[in-house]
Amino acid sequence: MIPDKFTNIVEVARQRAAEHPDRDCVIFLEDGENQAVSNGASGSMNYQENDKAARQVATALQKREIAKGERVLVILPNSLEFVKVFYGCLYGGILAVPLSEPASPQNMTAYLETFLPTLKASKPSLLIATTSMVDFLRNQLPPELEKVFAGLAIASDKEILAETDGEFSAPEINAADTAYLQFTSGSTGTPKGIMIGHSNLMANLEEARKFMQLEEKNGTVVWLPLFHDFGLAAGLMGALYSGGFVVLMTPAHFIRKPLRWLTAISKYNCAHSYVPPFALDLCMKKISADELQQLDLSCLVSVTDGSEPVHYLPTKKFNERFAKCGLKPDVIRPGFGMAEIVIMFSGCKTGLKGLCIDRHVLETKGRVKLLDENAPETDKKMLVNLGSQMDGHEIVIKGTENQPLQEGEVGELMVSGPSVAQGYYDNIQATEEIFQQKIKGKEQPFLATGDTALLWNDELYFTGRIKDIIIIRGRNYYPQDIELVLSAVEELRPGCLMAYASETQVQAAGETGSSAGDEAEHLAVAMEVRADLIKDMELFRKYVLATIDQKIIELVGEHFQILPSERLYLEPGTITKTSSGKIKHLRNRQLFLEENFDGLIERMFSSQDDDDSAVEEKTPSLEADLVALFKKVVSIVPDLDQPILDSSADSVVIVEFVDQVETKYAQSIEVEDNTTLSDIIGQIKLS
Repeated sequence: MIPDKFTNIVEVARQRAAEHPDRDCVIFLEDGENQAVSNGASGSMNYQENDKAARQVATALQKREIAKGERVLVILPNSLEFVKVFYGCLYGGILAVPLSEPASPQNMTAYLETFLPTLKASKPSLLIATTSMVDFLRNQLPPELEKVFAGLAIASDKEILAETDGEFSAPEINAADTAYLQFTSGSTGTPKGIMIGHSNLMANLEEARKFMQLEEKNGTVVWLPLFHDFGLAAGLMGALYSGGFVVLMTPAHFIRKPLRWLTAISKYNCAHSYVPPFALDLCMKKISADELQQLDLSCLVSVTDGSEPVHYLPTKKFNERFAKCGLKPDVIRPGFGMAEIVIMFSGCKTGLKGLCIDRHVLETKGRVKLLDENAPETDKKMLVNLGSQMDGHEIVIKGTENQPLQEGEVGELMVSGPSVAQGYYDNIQATEEIFQQKIKGKEQPFLATGDTALLWNDELYFTGRIKDIIIIRGRNYYPQDIELVLSAVEELRPGCLMAYASETQVQAAGETGSSAGDEAEHLAVAMEVRADLIKDMELFRKYVLATIDQKIIELVGEHFQILPSERLYLEPGTITKTSSGKIKHLRNRQLFLEENFDGLIERMFSSQDDDDSAVEEKTPSLEADLVALFKKVVSIVPDLDQPILDSSADSVVIVEFVDQVETKYAQSIEVEDNTTLSDIIGQIKLS
């Protein structure tokens, strides 16, 4: 069967059921390891059963007088029930709105408060959820939320699936119709409902089929949440579109025991999967050498690595370690995509490939200068190859004048083609701003991704998110680079680190007669500390914190020649993330502006422990003046005998300090690689 001969995803599903009805399409692992079998029901579903369930769900929705194009919120965990309800909405021409479920019953009220903007934006006719959530909505709603839900019909998945009477009336579904709404993760702002059209879906899944080498009967292991585009469009729908089967588990199953993911691949002889980079890191940390011997990954053809920036070295280490299990070097394939383009729009078919470039040229001039891979770590940056554009699509790197940039130049990543979604539901302004950008010399509209990137040899390389780039003294620093370096600090929680630009006043505690503070933008890092280290908070503050803080300063200074002037040490769980695990930079920055907030252990500034008066009592006047000037300009307490160029400060700031010394003492200062503050004092005394 050739799926791209059809016009919509429902035709594909129905034809699959007709041609190979007994072929498994979904196998659910109830505990992450074994097939679910409860109340006599099988833990798997074939194509015919999926078709029957979808028609039955669509009939139940039609009986509730929910018409084609109306919205239904689907708040269900990864399960066979989710698949049946979602496909039932597709069959009925009804727009499913998949959303995350609350973490626990105790979390229900807080969940509903964050859920309200989505409820308001989607204007649903029905909400389908688990029995426990439905019970809460019907019987335990707090008074302030009762009015909000008063006009909304609510049903559990069990209630919908139990309705077996009635006859399905198939609506006419066209390629131009919207298939479902995929709400954005909210990592950069308020969630918006993306209208995924059938034509968008068909175009993207066909390109994904070619890129991932998806074939009929091939298995795909999916633990990513099905309310998210990576799990839903790529994982579930991609496999079923191609005539394969999905081995499904929940994200919690994977997080608690990452071995389950790779074991499922081995056990069911699966060829494909999809993961974010943190999943590979977790496998490296949690899977032992003995457990490696249990795995056979030689069956894998492709694993798309995406959803967040892919780092070269950690991915390379994963490849090297799991090669012992038969993992081929071209299997882990870095890719790039977003919900506004269904899911993916580029991928490296040959596996992990890196481009070694000069970090300083990238950060200061926004362009590529190639370096040898043996160059010093502090000078180089490995960009990860994300492949070429999909057939029928076009990638453009846009400059500040809306012009296409040359190869090797960094600009905003723009995309056009049939996978680009129809826009944001009921949001004309945002649709025009994001989906209808114009590029000089191009007739068609482009989607503005909000990311910076470059093209090299017609292949894509991601550099950062525009809203998150840290610009200090005209130099661009990319948060993901700083966060990767910080991940080497064992006292910090992996994946719970955030680098950002802050305008919080950097003022030395204990200083007298100081100004209101330095209000210029500076580098700040927020880091969650391992829970075991803060069981005794007094001991942590007294004996551990200073050591970690010095390590942070030295690491960032060594790699980026800049000081993290503001360092926030946080309790586990303080950094807010989206339901898909991405850090919500905007929301966290707003939180961190508060002087005190829940979860803050300590906020450290570069000169927090300074005491000018104490320094002045111990040093002659000239030394005291230079020490004070150095602290003011460089924001570091100086070591008189340390070369000033080795002080973990931006070299631009060192130049500024020397310039002020020359102005103040009216003489030229010679600065070489090993020049210390004591040397400068000597030069002034000899003048």
